[in-house]
Amino acid sequence: MSKAITNQFAEDLGYTYGGCIRDLIRFTAREASRVSKAKLPLFDFFNESPYLQFRALWSALLQAVAIRTVLDNCPEYQENEKLVKKTLFQMNYHAEEVMADKIFRRLSTEELNEYENKKQQLITLALRPDTVKADLADLFLELLHGKGSDRINDKTRQGTLKQVTLSAETFRRLIDVMTKEPEKTKAAGR
Repeated sequence: MSKAITNQFAEDLGYTYGGCIRDLIRFTAREASRVSKAKLPLFDFFNESPYLQFRALWSALLQAVAIRTVLDNCPEYQENEKLVKKTLFQMNYHAEEVMADKIFRRLSTEELNEYENKKQQLITLALRPDTVKADLADLFLELLHGKGSDRINDKTRQGTLKQVTLSAETFRRLIDVMTKEPEKTKAAGR
């Protein structure tokens, strides 16, 4: 195992990804909802539930993309399941904690259960060794619209895949910074 990839690195990466997911949701959720043809009302202040549910599902997709990016870019993660679990735990905890007031505490128990179920499906797919970004984008669209929906077409797939690819690139760059310049990361202070 590389000296840069330690248990502490895995925790710090998960923590960093959690904050990154919060920011990505803030800046990309509108575009993501547009390209994925999410059925959202024109104004969110009249009925915020669909917006909250979309942002929660977008968060789940981003978590899946983040862990897939780690698996694709850090061979140490493929050799050590403990690293994967540490990063997943920290990422999930931090992402949901920092977005609790704006998203997760405002969802009903039923909506939270639905979110957890969908997130688990996305994470499970992301952990498979042969998964690619297009697989995650396609599953996201199926979870959003239902299998076989006429809203899912080539244009929708391409737009969603573009958002997934941009997010994956952000996650990859964070790995680069944390492995090549550890003095700029949280792990350096420990």
